[in-house]
Parts: sequence; C-alpha cells; structure tokens
Amino acid sequence: MSEQIKILGVKIDKINNQKILDKVEGFLLSNKQNYIVTLNSEIILKTQKDEEYFHILNNADLSITDGIGLKLAGLVSGCNIERIPGADLTKQILQIAQNKKLKIAVLNWRGGLSEKEDIEKALIKKYHGLEFIIEDIERDFVNFTETESFVNLQNFEPAILFVALGAPYQEKLIYHNLSKIPSVKLALGVGGSFDFISGKIKRAPLLFQKLGLEWLWRLIMQPKRWKRIYNAVIVFPCKFIKWKFVNRTPRVP
Repeated sequence: MSEQIKILGVKIDKINNQKILDKVEGFLLSNKQNYIVTLNSEIILKTQKDEEYFHILNNADLSITDGIGLKLAGLVSGCNIERIPGADLTKQILQIAQNKKLKIAVLNWRGGLSEKEDIEKALIKKYHGLEFIIEDIERDFVNFTETESFVNLQNFEPAILFVALGAPYQEKLIYHNLSKIPSVKLALGVGGSFDFISGKIKRAPLLFQKLGLEWLWRLIMQPKRWKRIYNAVIVFPCKFIKWKFVNRTPRVP
C-alpha cells in the first residue's frame, strides 16, 4: 500500500505516475472492483460541506493529486506529492485498454461540452480497435439502475468505467452503482478529461502546465468558471492554512 497524507481530512496517496499505472494493471487483474479518485482543491472543498462525499473519497482504492493547490499544500506539509493531471491519466488508461483489448464505457454528462458523438469520433480516431460504449446521462442518477443506459452497460460488460459528470456527481454514481455492474474492475471519475480528448477544450500550453497555471488558462478560455477558480485559488489556501496551523480537529472518514 502506498503512503498517504491528509489534506483537510481527505486521504491522498503519495505515489508517482509509474506506480499509478502499475496499480491500474493490478486493479484490472484483481478479483475485486476498484475505484480511483483524482483530487483537486475544489473537490477537497466540497467535502467540507458534504459528509457523504468525504466518506466516498476516503474509501477510494487510489487517490491521486490533480491540481497545483494540493501539491503546494503537500509541500507545506513536508511532502512532495507528484501531480498527475486527470486528463493525462485518462489517456494512459485508454492506451492500456487498447493494448490489452479491454472494453471501456463512458458515462458522459448530457449537459457537458462534449456530446456522445464527439467522444465517439475522437476514440475511433485516436484509439484504433478500442471497444467502447458511450452513454449520455443526467447528473441526477437516483433511478440510474432503471435507465436504458444502465441496461446497456450491463449488457456490454466493460472492464473499465469512466464517469464524466463532474464532482461530486461522478464519484457518488460510482460508489452507489459500481457493484451493480460486476464486469467493471476499475472505475474513475474524470471530469472534463474527454473534453480535451474530443478537442472541445484546448489543453493549456506546456509552459502553463509545468508552472501549474492550467487554472489561469481555463479562466482565460472559460471566464464563466471564475467562481470555481476563485474557490480553488483563494478559498482553499485559506481553509488549508486554518486547518493546518489553527484548527487540527480530526475528521473521521
């Protein structure tokens, strides 16, 4: 098991990219179902007002740092956590699926930037021979098991499930429904990763990526995200500093 640290009570694995991929390979050979969460500052903030979400994240099989805010918080805590962008991890897992001829499924938010057809075209073009199914669904998944999309997933029997509903919807859907799709060995919430793959959003220039300034690029490209970016860049550091140095009352996962 990899070492972990906690940020605002949420567990994060101290693990590099190669070990993540090794774990992914192990998950796919496992007799149990596994789910990965990719964490950023905004997601951690959501757990402060959502106990169920806090519990779900802390029970994940692997928790990955996706966000410069968490990397900086780790450094303040004396840990140099490797940051693995969710968009990069998604592409790596898709490559593994292609190489191993594993079926994958994507649950795509019907209200998102990429439509089913956009993702289909991108996967056919970039991952030749990959077997996949894509279902557009709503974020309200209370009756998900009664939908045609759920039946299609069960019949298709994917080994890997990508859920692109955004936080906290994607992780909650996985947590409550994974056991009902027994073919799935690995599930993960991927947010807007398929928007990059489909070309609906242009990835930040390499310099922005290296400096951890993707948030600034997203603000330039999508000004309507200002509130989310404000929470990640301003609110999260304040909450973390207070938690780290003022109020250290532990929360139980």
